Amino acid sequence: MRNHGTRFEIIRMRPHDHIGWVFSGPDEFASLAAPFLGEGAALGERLMFVAENPELDVYAAMTEHLDPAVLQVASISEVYGASGVVDAPTQRATFAGAMAEALADGYSGIRVAADNSTLVTDPERLAAWIRWELVADRFMAENHVTGLCAFNRDKVKIDTLRHLATLHPLTSSSDPLPQFRLYVADGSLSIEGEVDEFAVDHLELALSTLPRGTAVVVDLTRATLRGEGVNVRLALLSELGVNVALRGSLVASSCPTR
Repeated sequence: MRNHGTRFEIIRMRPHDHIGWVFSGPDEFASLAAPFLGEGAALGERLMFVAENPELDVYAAMTEHLDPAVLQVASISEVYGASGVVDAPTQRATFAGAMAEALADGYSGIRVAADNSTLVTDPERLAAWIRWELVADRFMAENHVTGLCAFNRDKVKIDTLRHLATLHPLTSSSDPLPQFRLYVADGSLSIEGEVDEFAVDHLELALSTLPRGTAVVVDLTRATLRGEGVNVRLALLSELGVNVALRGSLVASSCPTR
């Protein structure tokens, strides 16, 4: 089982960990990224640091303590494109290439610390980013990747931050507490917490990112189902073109919407 839940510190992060973290300002992001990246260097991982403007003095001061042969520094536009609207398949190919290159160079995996705030600032960007988060989480679950997705509370609306928290198996104690979490674990798509029709919307979106005919287990053992329509929609998930088996659907309790 992958690590999931709430963290008070960004330490002891290991391959497959995917954490969302809310911060305020470049100084705080640098203080988060420094130990996260340093820990990865000690584990033999190739490091990537991504920010809107990675040339800020505070970032230069943070990265100068890391071996430049190990660390790749890039801007958001260089990694995700100038439009800020992320194309999930293209982005997966980008990180798959970085992963293959790192392994070929003798690294154990890759570790990415990114300030993604500018990629969720309007409805079009947010919709594209949500689809990418779902693809990215599966990529991290299946590969030796450790990801820090950071968002600046000074630039991102609280409702958006709450929404983004649902897409990370790990979040910081300072993040809005998510109603549910949706992430890949042990080869299944796990959804935990209070699952209402909004949560099922995200589950359906996650399944739509898979190739048609894919066999997938949806794990509901940690879920509480809310609302009469949820069971019906869960039973119809295979109509999305994937072969869905539900695990624990009889264990989860069905309650009226509050």
